[in-house]
Amino acid sequence: MIKPLLLYCALLFVDLQAFAIPADSSVTITSAKNNYQFIYNAKLARIEVKYLLNTVYTSNNYLVSLPVSENYNDQVTINDVECKVDNHTPKDFQPKYSYYSVNDVFYSDERICYFPLLLQKKGSTANVTFTETIADPRYLTSAYFSDSYAVKKRDVIFKIPRWMNVELKEMNFNGYNITETTTYNKGDDADIITYTAVNLPAFKTEENSPGPTYIYPHILILSKSAKAGGRDFRYLGTVEDMYTWCHGLTKEVINDKAVLSAKAKELTAGLTADMDKIKALFYYVQDNVRYIAFEDGMAGFKPEKADEVLRKKYGDCKGMANLTKELLTASGYDARLCWLGTDHIAYNYQTPSLAVDNHMICALNFKGKFIYLDATETYLGLNEYAERIQGREVMMEDGEHFVLNKIPYALPAQNYDFETSRLTINGTSLDGSVKHLWKGEEKESVLSGLSNIKKEKADEAMNHYLSNNNNDYAIKELNLSSTDNVDKDLTAAYKLEYKNAVSSFSKAYYVDLDFKKEFLNSAIKTDERKHDYWFEYKTNLYKETELTLPAKYKVSSVPAPLNIVNPDYEFHITYDSQPGKIIYKKNLLIKNTHLTVSKFAQWNRDIEQLAKTYNENITLKPISE
Repeated sequence: MIKPLLLYCALLFVDLQAFAIPADSSVTITSAKNNYQFIYNAKLARIEVKYLLNTVYTSNNYLVSLPVSENYNDQVTINDVECKVDNHTPKDFQPKYSYYSVNDVFYSDERICYFPLLLQKKGSTANVTFTETIADPRYLTSAYFSDSYAVKKRDVIFKIPRWMNVELKEMNFNGYNITETTTYNKGDDADIITYTAVNLPAFKTEENSPGPTYIYPHILILSKSAKAGGRDFRYLGTVEDMYTWCHGLTKEVINDKAVLSAKAKELTAGLTADMDKIKALFYYVQDNVRYIAFEDGMAGFKPEKADEVLRKKYGDCKGMANLTKELLTASGYDARLCWLGTDHIAYNYQTPSLAVDNHMICALNFKGKFIYLDATETYLGLNEYAERIQGREVMMEDGEHFVLNKIPYALPAQNYDFETSRLTINGTSLDGSVKHLWKGEEKESVLSGLSNIKKEKADEAMNHYLSNNNNDYAIKELNLSSTDNVDKDLTAAYKLEYKNAVSSFSKAYYVDLDFKKEFLNSAIKTDERKHDYWFEYKTNLYKETELTLPAKYKVSSVPAPLNIVNPDYEFHITYDSQPGKIIYKKNLLIKNTHLTVSKFAQWNRDIEQLAKTYNENITLKPISE
């Protein structure tokens, strides 16, 4: 709910609302079938999954155009695509197959098949069928019932031969009309398990929601083992299987040790302290390798060679983690790869599945303590951890074995946003000086915004951010500290002329010392929002403003102090009247980033109290009165 700098750079002034984007109602999925069949391919001596996805769309309006797409990769093949609109194949029907791109950069084995679907009449129907082959059952991880459109009925069908060991885990079924039936096909010696869901609402996109694994009904598909064709196949029956497979992929990566050793020596030349060397190596990857969230190799699970990442100066999380590890090990340190799922994913390694993790980092065993190094977080220093990985379980290399650890939680103090102001009244303006300091993810938010704009526009963007896009808040002589040292806090200092901040009537001054009023518009629309609200990170915001009183004036009245304390957040506002000045102090803490629906009502009441305090002014009157 705190606005990042990047929004100001784009000149987007958005109220701090937990808003929802309505679901698309132009189309209804009247019926859908996801049909999975496990087979033994004797020619290739492997287990495959034949997948048929059939969807019938019905238009609720005239001239409805919708995009239809299906992702695939080097482990998933789209064998055929069929489309009929009102029982006829459209003349211009021509599916396109392309690499998935990120910012127009194509470095991925993630591909997409897509085509536009036009329904000209209200009530028109389109029948779309994708036929696919999944080459490895490990890559069949989940089947979701919901869609971006409302679904009247969806059948998810599994044909599982008795020689195949698969566990189906029902996730988030509560509150949905989903039934399950099982029959036995004697001829194929297979169980046919059918899940039928009816009247599913469309996905509702809500700002700062938990990931879909927490929210929407789906089935986790855990392929454990098989006995077919006279062979035994071992997949992901245990976390040990998970590690053996993931670690096996990393062993296939042959890094150029000579190149990496030479680079490590170059980066640590002249350094004697271990921690200085470690920082030099880690910060080099942070600062010089561009993070691109693409997947490459074995459907995104196999890291790229560390020397290739070093040469190209870009990589995904796996490539950056691999490079970090190799530079550290080349310097004699015990560095290890770690697999983990960010907080976007509801599962941990008690559920052995490729759906469990979506991220890779490096861990350093330094003096018996593990330090986790995530080079994708460009502006976080050593021992600073992003909210998305705090408390998450990691599966860490330990030779041919593994260790399960958890990344430490950080206190709100890690993400410090501190501001001090010294002001005087000048007519209807407040003039003076302001100092600002940012730490942790607050610092990262500011610097990430600045990195996305040209240097000559940085001061302008910073002015927009600091002024909250308020034209009355005039900033002069802005001095921003260097952004090159991750270990140092980010600071800013400037002169301020805050116009129209003071009102006067009958010799009295009415002063508003808080122009930003963080969280003022953060009440949650409980009649619209369906899901929990997740803050980006813990917040520790402290603002202190000292106002020098005009000569021969005194403080006549101040707003009552505000002290709201609960386990999830705290709001504190006080006014301290002293001889010749008044000091305004504000401390806002977000201690638990997960605000559940059950707590929305209390949050709204507390925001109302905060707003009431914000909207009351200080009154100054002549001493003679």
